[in-house]
Amino acid sequence: MRYIKISSAIFIFIALFSVIMPDLLHAQNGTFDAQNYAQKSFELQKKGMILLGSWATLNLITGSTGYFLSAHDSKYFHQMNAGWNIVNLGIAGFALYNLSQSDPSVLSYSDTITELQNLDKILLLNTGLDLGYMATGAWLWERGIRKQSHRLKGYGKSLLVQGGFLLVFDVILYLMHSPITKEAIYFADQFEITANGFRINF
Repeated sequence: MRYIKISSAIFIFIALFSVIMPDLLHAQNGTFDAQNYAQKSFELQKKGMILLGSWATLNLITGSTGYFLSAHDSKYFHQMNAGWNIVNLGIAGFALYNLSQSDPSVLSYSDTITELQNLDKILLLNTGLDLGYMATGAWLWERGIRKQSHRLKGYGKSLLVQGGFLLVFDVILYLMHSPITKEAIYFADQFEITANGFRINF
């Protein structure tokens, strides 16, 4: 019986050690975790910017074509769609360029967490701006109806559409990115890297 108990204890120890060993190795390396989480963030950002760039390109094509083929409200709706997405395309292109020039492996653990948290804050800030775009669009549309202005109505409708897209885009990107940040912070709390190795915090 005693032999069985000792064997069981050894088995449990080995099992637990095998489970936590990968995380201990992450913590001991320091740059491995930073690279892992930063890389996840970079890949998600790339996909997001490709989506934003695709949306912008689609709106530039349909907006430019629609401007010349439409009249009244629709003419100005397409005009604003095209103009608005020149900016979106520039943002997406600039972001993709910066990401292509970035090396996540050079980031320390603390720098990685800071970068992840900053992106989450930016995305939340953007959602507030997106609501502002939509509110402005609704105001322009209502004002256009009162003044019987095709331009204001068209611009208002466009801002509602563009603001709505950006709101959904930023919210979804935040919901996909914030778990990466939370996981990185969790491991930062669990493992403390020191000059002599690592220490587990319970």
